[in-house]
Amino acid sequence: MMRLNVLLGMCYNVTLYPKSNRILLGWISALATVVVWPALAPLPVLVVGVPALWLLRRFPISFGFAAGLLYGQFWCHHLSGTDHPIPLGKMVVVAKLNSAPNSDELYQRNHWLVESVNDQTLPWYVSKTVELSWHRPPPLQLGQTYRLEVKLKPPSGVVNLGGFNRYRHLLSRHVVASGYVRRGELLRLQAHWRGELLQRLAAATALLPQGDMIRTLVLADDRSVTDERWQQMRKAGLIHLLAISGLHLSIMAGAVFTGLNWIRRYFFADARGHGLALVWLATAMAAIGYGWLAGMELPTLRATVAVVFTLLLLWVRRQARPWELLLRVAALVLLVQPLASMAAGFWLSFGAVSAILLFAWWCPRPTTRLRQLGWFFRLQIVLTLLMCLLQGVWFGTYSFHGVWTNILLLPYFSLLVLPLCLLLSLSYFIGLPSSWLQLADWLLWPIAEVAQFAAELTVGFGFLASSMVWPLCLLALAIAVAFYQLVAQWRLCSGVLLMSALMWWRLPVPQWQLDVIDVGQGLALLITHQQQVLLYDTGAGFPSGFSYAKNAIYPLMQQRGIAQVDTLVISHGDNDHAGGMGWLKEQVPIDLHIGHGGDRCQQGPSQWGQLTLSWFQAEADGNDGSCVLLIESATHRLLLSGDIEKDGEQAWLAATRDSKVDVLIAPHHGSNTSSSAAFVARTAPTHVVFAAGRNNRWGFPKSEVIQRYRQLGSTLWTSGQQGQIQFNFHGSGEILVETYRRNWFPWWYNQQ
Repeated sequence: MMRLNVLLGMCYNVTLYPKSNRILLGWISALATVVVWPALAPLPVLVVGVPALWLLRRFPISFGFAAGLLYGQFWCHHLSGTDHPIPLGKMVVVAKLNSAPNSDELYQRNHWLVESVNDQTLPWYVSKTVELSWHRPPPLQLGQTYRLEVKLKPPSGVVNLGGFNRYRHLLSRHVVASGYVRRGELLRLQAHWRGELLQRLAAATALLPQGDMIRTLVLADDRSVTDERWQQMRKAGLIHLLAISGLHLSIMAGAVFTGLNWIRRYFFADARGHGLALVWLATAMAAIGYGWLAGMELPTLRATVAVVFTLLLLWVRRQARPWELLLRVAALVLLVQPLASMAAGFWLSFGAVSAILLFAWWCPRPTTRLRQLGWFFRLQIVLTLLMCLLQGVWFGTYSFHGVWTNILLLPYFSLLVLPLCLLLSLSYFIGLPSSWLQLADWLLWPIAEVAQFAAELTVGFGFLASSMVWPLCLLALAIAVAFYQLVAQWRLCSGVLLMSALMWWRLPVPQWQLDVIDVGQGLALLITHQQQVLLYDTGAGFPSGFSYAKNAIYPLMQQRGIAQVDTLVISHGDNDHAGGMGWLKEQVPIDLHIGHGGDRCQQGPSQWGQLTLSWFQAEADGNDGSCVLLIESATHRLLLSGDIEKDGEQAWLAATRDSKVDVLIAPHHGSNTSSSAAFVARTAPTHVVFAAGRNNRWGFPKSEVIQRYRQLGSTLWTSGQQGQIQFNFHGSGEILVETYRRNWFPWWYNQQ
């Protein structure tokens, strides 16, 4: 309890810290919250706010917070405002390839550094990174310069619970536009030196079972890492070992410093410490070199800046308190990359260091070796639990297995695997036979085996739904406090236990639920009722291997803790409805498959728990042959219409007596060939959902269709605008609607 009082006292007396520390604390607080800002202030307000900083000069924390807020908001406007750094539309650009291409893929998406637009050189101060897709490109190499005819638009992406927020990811990497290449002409043949290393290492490790992991650890080349490998590492809680971050750079810097300092002390002993400066300098250069090998993209740059600046502070101010070092490093990282907090790596890196410092302060390191081992074991448990929590909050799911796998493998990885993989690879680059890389493959074999074993464990569920993260974390905290101070502080323990119990309280559970998943210009609907799951369509799939089933539907299922699909309905065979069917059937157990590729869409009603399913399919080909499904409860009616057009609508109306519905998934994404006046009038929906991608090329939903529904007073929703849309149907007759952008994550970048 004494330490808790001291900690609270430190927080209360924060004004006693030196002025510079207080300014940095405010600066970090402002820029670390960029990921949850509700809106951006207008530029005129920000301009006026700059001289207003003078009024806060006597309040260091407020001054630092205001300065960070203004600095971050200016950057956000620069990257995402209406006045784009790079013009949008059809352009001719000269650009350099800035990311390693997948030479064996027909459809490539890479980052390019734009030098000029329509023969006009861009100013030095604007962000120049764009993401371009290119179908059937010529052989590309990192560093080549092309003249490209492109069509550019603002970057965007689908947003769903548990899924990947592509727009936030692009903003964190300062990507200001995306688009596709119409045609290109090679201007300069000179390739980047790193591209040559990528090719050499790929050829040398092509036949090694863990060759993909070697390339990822040494050169951040994850192009050949299979989906199976990613799944295994994620389920084992070891995914952070493959993503080069501050952990890898710190391990490498620690190994270099330890080795060089031992050589200095053993061979060049000097009581005055001569030569120590060279050791620090060589360590910093090694960290920078590793960052260059890894491509020095923004996440790697952030980690490199943090490690090098930490080395500098440790050398210059060896007596500085650790938390002050952390404060200065975080402030510098946010100065160099003001949107760094929009990336998970920022929180994982600084969260890990903060946890280590807090644990070391709370439980000082003992002096005896045996107790030091126990201290390290406890530190590893605390650190792993915190990383699991951060991953759960950030990604929506986390792995139970991460606790034991990290305790088992992290010391082995830190002390042996990473240093030797780097040493062997660098030796190969300067002339060592490629056969020596077999040793690196053997070193990585235990990690691959543990990941596979953890992924195949059938006891329990590998991932925990994010809705359970906070209750279980508070429960774990309560157990820890009770275990630590059960006798002396029973009041505190009982209070924490009560808080944990309250977190299990839930709002009234809906009788059934519909999730309209944001899959761009396509359709995917998830209906849950009494622990049963019905999936209607799967969105599109592409030859590149990308599919919305893998990148949107499956993550949502993991986030919800759904392990199987009871009924899969594929309305018809168009790619935007059935493209992910093959991948999904390989990955997820499916009891019943109805529609395209499965059993015939039956006519008439069937019972599904307390709901009635009414099936209909017209005797037609194409869109009008879609499998139409009407779901009814005692109080609500939901119509899933697929892509039927006017003829299909008339056939359904003729076969249905009571056609009025509460929620309608608009036919054919809101095209002019559907939602006829008769269909709209007969269904008279309270809510209408258009499954249409943001800024799609067809202009769906069409304005005429929108007007027909508005004349009836229907509430309109578009998945491309709102993101994932959730309808909660309650037995009382109430329908509660929540959306990703408005209710769950109403942050500024989700409102752009």
